[in-house]
This record gives sequence, structure tokens and C-alpha cells, in this order.
Amino acid sequence: MTEATASAMTLVENERRRDRFIRRVNIVAWSISLSLVVLIAILVVLQVSQFVGGAMAGEVPWAILIGSAMPLIDVLWKLSLLVATLSTVATFVRVRTSSLAEIQLRLAALEEMIASGGKKPE
Repeated sequence: MTEATASAMTLVENERRRDRFIRRVNIVAWSISLSLVVLIAILVVLQVSQFVGGAMAGEVPWAILIGSAMPLIDVLWKLSLLVATLSTVATFVRVRTSSLAEIQLRLAALEEMIASGGKKPE
């Protein structure tokens, strides 16, 4: 293995290590976020359930019920927008990084082939 190939392999391994770290951070962050969403959902359901009886009896307008559910709806649409945006950005970044690493490995292999006099490296 030549120095260029070893250098390229080191860069690829560093990228893999970063990917693993980012995945761990991602899992922790999403776990916390989803736990908070579940907690908010429970609190909103408890609040809305108190108004259901009054709304069915006509004592409380249905708009109060809908207004009580709005914090959950607000959190859910913001969370879904965040997930869509971050997953799109992550997809583009990973595709580009993977492509650059592949190009670098191919260039290292080409350099190795040229250095060996035109024979394909084994």
C-alpha cells in the first residue's frame, strides 16, 4: 500500500469515526426530543380531557377544546419540519462526503497505477 492510499484510507477512517459520533449524538438528541414531545402530549391530553365533558354538555365551546390542543399541534408541526429539513441537509452532506472520499480513493489508486508503470495495483 502506498503512502497516498494509506493517507486516503486514514481520511476515510476518520470520516467513519465522525459519523459514529454524530450518530450517537443524534440518537441522544432525538430520544430527548421525542420524550419531551410525549410529555407535552400527555399534558395536553390531560388538559383537553377536562374540557370534553363540558363541551359535550354544551357548557364549554368546542373552540376551547381546540385551543387547548394547539400547543401539541404546534410542537408536532415544528418537530416534523425540523426532521424534514435536517434529514434533507444530512442526505446532501453525506452524499457529497461519500463522493469526495470515493474520488480520493480512485485518485490514489490511479497514482499507484501510474507509479507502478501502468500495471493495475493488486
